[in-house]
Amino acid sequence: MSSIDLEKMTREEALEYMGLPSDANDFIIDEKFWKMSKNLRGKTGEDNEEALNELSAVYNIACGRRDEAVAKQEAYEKEKKIAGKTKGEWKNFFSYEWFKILIIAIIAISLVSIIYSVFTNRYDVSIVVFGHMDVETELLGDSVKSDEVKKPYVTYVDLVVPNDQEITQNIYADQSFASAMNSYPNVLITDTMTYKYYFGYYHDLAGVYDSVWSQLSSQEKSVAEPVYLSEREAFEFTEAYYKEIGMADGTKAEECDPTPVLIGFKLKDKECAINLGIEEKWPDTEEGLIICINRDTTDIEASQKMLVSIIQRAAMR
Repeated sequence: MSSIDLEKMTREEALEYMGLPSDANDFIIDEKFWKMSKNLRGKTGEDNEEALNELSAVYNIACGRRDEAVAKQEAYEKEKKIAGKTKGEWKNFFSYEWFKILIIAIIAISLVSIIYSVFTNRYDVSIVVFGHMDVETELLGDSVKSDEVKKPYVTYVDLVVPNDQEITQNIYADQSFASAMNSYPNVLITDTMTYKYYFGYYHDLAGVYDSVWSQLSSQEKSVAEPVYLSEREAFEFTEAYYKEIGMADGTKAEECDPTPVLIGFKLKDKECAINLGIEEKWPDTEEGLIICINRDTTDIEASQKMLVSIIQRAAMR
């Protein structure tokens, strides 16, 4: 093992080690290092590996890289830091991370705004509409008003999933939808193109179906039909989409439950959407709204009443 102290070695000593004059320039140093290392690389053994590592360290000293690194480290240690980072590091951080920070800020602001609106303004119930559509929120809110519900909250997200019809979408739509769902809405309204991609948000209506259906007239039943979707069907619908956007997790269709679940009611008539203040915008897709109860609703009874009220308003002639 070499007795050379690399930490204390000077540039002049490094040049002498390499057999070079004190005024050798970078080109000469590089050429000498290449020749010396070539000889060592052709041999094997632990001693040879140590010699090659030592030569590399000496080369860094000879060309000034070690001293430059030490100077930078000393300057870094002396530089004032904010939350553990220098001004330069913060500048680089924001240069590369600004987009992520912006998205997080939008989510946070949206979530705070929704929660503030729902709770501070004391809304009685809430509805989230998502899919490719426009919504007159006040008209839709009127459909669930009653003696018990005087102040409903309605929000919507123009969500284009999957976007295989070359439609322009708000780049923050997914974040806005996530924020809206974090407010624990009672009822969800979506379209026939979108609903199959959000299976995990729907409440199983098997337990309330009889009650809901018994409250509808023949006319109201004629515009509404139960919608069933299994976990496996939803997976098969979304598998290709998730692969396209890089979110596939290796799950196989066989691992998903094939049992059909009653997730909501489809409003078949175009007039239904008009009565609710909703305009569907998919250009090449069958029209129809899907009315569901949010899986995470905190009041299933109120949500069920809203479901009935919305169907009744949609069926009005």
